[in-house]
Amino acid sequence: MCGENSSIRLCIRQRLGPSPRVWGKQFMLEHGMHILRSIPTCVGKTSQRQCIHLLRQVHPHVCGENEPTEWGGITFGLIEAYKRAQLQEGYSISTTNQNTYIIKAFAKLAAQAEIIPAEEIIKIQGIKGYKSSEAAHINEQRTQAGNATRIGSKKEHSTVITREQAKALKAQPTDTLQGKRNALLMALLLDHGARISEVISLKGDDIDILNKTVVFHRTKTNRIDKHYLTADSWQAAKVYFDSVKPAPGKSIWIGINKKGDVSGSFGKLAAQKTVKALGREIGIEISCHDCRHYYATAAHRAGSSSLDIMRAGGWASPAMLSRYIEPDQIQNINIRLE
Repeated sequence: MCGENSSIRLCIRQRLGPSPRVWGKQFMLEHGMHILRSIPTCVGKTSQRQCIHLLRQVHPHVCGENEPTEWGGITFGLIEAYKRAQLQEGYSISTTNQNTYIIKAFAKLAAQAEIIPAEEIIKIQGIKGYKSSEAAHINEQRTQAGNATRIGSKKEHSTVITREQAKALKAQPTDTLQGKRNALLMALLLDHGARISEVISLKGDDIDILNKTVVFHRTKTNRIDKHYLTADSWQAAKVYFDSVKPAPGKSIWIGINKKGDVSGSFGKLAAQKTVKALGREIGIEISCHDCRHYYATAAHRAGSSSLDIMRAGGWASPAMLSRYIEPDQIQNINIRLE
């Protein structure tokens, strides 16, 4: 399973000495990346063309034969040039840093196996990622040059959802089946901070109307968490379940065509499009993940502890949670000196 693939091919010319004859075998990296190289037979000191082809994959997989010896031609100059090439291709700063770090990590392993010379690995480990203080300037230069600052549809910054906007998003019309479904979708995203994958995977027995609970299966953190339904999410679930009556073990979600009739399924992509459309109806551009930011920020400002928010939202660490909480406009609002 390869998922969505994106690639960069960087070719640079170098003066190389004698090199072992290596013919295009794959060296798979367990981090979901692999490097493909092909080095022609070397005769003496000749100018050779080397290419690093980075294939980033959503789902890591292992196939073919591992060949650590293929890392013998990896040099400081090659990695440094590749780092710069990622920016030219439109990769974000964070992705560029991550890709560079992974290559350095595997180069270190190759050096421990005496495949990369000691003097070369010292220079490679000296390669630094781009600092956050440099990111704004680099992106400004790329924007002025008409170049992309990230690849894919993921936004660089989250959209801040206000309390009034959250109420409007949850207040979907309940006179149609589509409206009932969308009201429950938005309530679960906004009031429980669940990931869209966790919401879409809900089955009929995961929501208990009588006891007012919902169970989220968090595959990302390998946990199963139970929440009490909020007043809004309970009301939305009750209204929706009265119409749909999902069976235990079966998805609670139904697809609805343009005529308003039940048709097919309602998966992750359809849910993401629905959330975006509902946001536009009230004049904002939002994604499902913006609802998760809203949940963390709203809970924090209401006085919930970071530990409670982390556990309830399924975050793995306080550091990760801190990325989701929007800073106060007045930074010292909660500081007390007396």
